[in-house]
Amino acid sequence: MNRAIFTSLSPRAKWLLGMHTVFLTGISLSNIFFNVYLWKVYGNIKLAAAFNFFHFLTVPAVFFLGSILHSKLGSLGNLRVGLTVHTFFYLLVLILGQKVAAWYVLLGVLMGTGQGLYYLGYNVSTYDWTNNKNRNHFSGLNGAVSALANLAPLAGGIIIQFFGVASGYKFVFAVAVACFLVAGAISLQIEKDVPKKTAHFWAALKLVENNWLRVSGSMVLRGLREGVMSFALILLIYEITLSEINLGLYNLITSVLTMLTFYMVGKSVPRHRRSSSMLWGAVFLSIMTLVLLRHDLIGLWLFGIANSIIYPYIFVPSTTISYNVIRNNPETREYRIEFLSFREVPLNLGRLMGIALLLLCVRENFSVFWLLWGLGLSQIPLAIVLKPLKM
Repeated sequence: MNRAIFTSLSPRAKWLLGMHTVFLTGISLSNIFFNVYLWKVYGNIKLAAAFNFFHFLTVPAVFFLGSILHSKLGSLGNLRVGLTVHTFFYLLVLILGQKVAAWYVLLGVLMGTGQGLYYLGYNVSTYDWTNNKNRNHFSGLNGAVSALANLAPLAGGIIIQFFGVASGYKFVFAVAVACFLVAGAISLQIEKDVPKKTAHFWAALKLVENNWLRVSGSMVLRGLREGVMSFALILLIYEITLSEINLGLYNLITSVLTMLTFYMVGKSVPRHRRSSSMLWGAVFLSIMTLVLLRHDLIGLWLFGIANSIIYPYIFVPSTTISYNVIRNNPETREYRIEFLSFREVPLNLGRLMGIALLLLCVRENFSVFWLLWGLGLSQIPLAIVLKPLKM
């Protein structure tokens, strides 16, 4: 790894990455297998889709609540409360066992609460502890550690295979709890931030202009694909293979590819190439989405590999642009928390729309593969919408 990329970050940003790596290890280990667990309990994708619907429905509301709490707790306070809720969620799952099917609404709301608080704290910390010069480096490293954390499902698959379904899933969820506790301990190493002023959403709303509307439009398109891809692809892999180890192996290979690509994007895509990176990435990803129409395991593998290599060229520039639109305007810069909360509304609206389409497809017995193909095309208009923003 180029040492200059890591050394360009502040000590706070480095600790943040370390904490986030452990958190994501717990999330990637538990969330994948929790969705599979829901599939096992219910027998099809409906319960997992409904759980994720309430999950994403809760996130934007919690972001606004977290924005208010930020004035009292600071970004680290939100992070720690989010970690606590994640810990409680999986302790509750361990207690409920197969009764989770009856509690999917509560569990979805809890997951949305934990994720909303954690990611508000994380996003604000990312904004505050990076700048326009090193933010692309941070985004690339963030993507790399995210992919690194996704190696955990293979270990989880081996654990389930070794201990059996009942004990194996309990062990995996217990390890996730331990990861969240360790992430909380790491957060104690980060210098405490000073809570900022109370959130003023109406004042911030008056500052919304064309650039932010473009960012909001891109978030809807990103969420439209992201909401379904976050769980449907892994469930299709599992439905075909019925093997946790094969699912873990799929995540291992795609995650290594994603990790390498995120690092390359953070290192090799400067500001003036962000638009072309997104556009060409979107075009190639849309072309590769066609392999899903094979309706088989080979098609899912080919798409997973292509997605791992191509999607970072869309994700990193679009994420960096959304931060820079806030920072580059002296007025919006003072309302960064409010605008980061605003960003969650279109993002999760897109996720909810995607999941609603998935549930409609299941109800009408329409192939989910065709839906995934259609959602794959959404990244082309995303790149077009952000193209005028040279940030």
